[in-house]
Amino acid sequence: MRSTTLAFMAISMLCSVAFGQELSEEQMGPWKALETQVGLYMKRDWEEHKKYIHPKAIDWWFKHPAPIQTTDKADRYFQIVEEHADKAIAHHMVPVSVVVVGDVAIINAYVHVLTKPEDKAVETVYQLHNTWKKEGNQWQLLATCNSIASTSEDDDD
Repeated sequence: MRSTTLAFMAISMLCSVAFGQELSEEQMGPWKALETQVGLYMKRDWEEHKKYIHPKAIDWWFKHPAPIQTTDKADRYFQIVEEHADKAIAHHMVPVSVVVVGDVAIINAYVHVLTKPEDKAVETVYQLHNTWKKEGNQWQLLATCNSIASTSEDDDD
């Protein structure tokens, strides 16, 4: 537990050093969309979540051998997978970089997710690399490639 806490503190400090400025108004648009989208995912509110996903979205996860095109069939499969996974009891997001060029934004961030599968809480830190596209007044996730962040604890295994 102590090493998990130390790893969390170290990553949190590194993230704040890597992103030492406040987000501009331009950057806040896609960042707030990402925060909302992740929050809806954590709550498993699939209907609202879908509003933040671009119709041509591509999802690439470290466990996938290749990117997956968003379809209703793929969405339903991953919803079922998620419904059988440990539910998040808390999450915290840390921006690393938010680059906005016109109606496209590229966001790199960490999301700390706390689950409690049995009698002890487990934290997992994910690295997010997202591309967002503004359609009308709505930012939507166009592409994502996420992985689990490596910590010094992982090196001990």
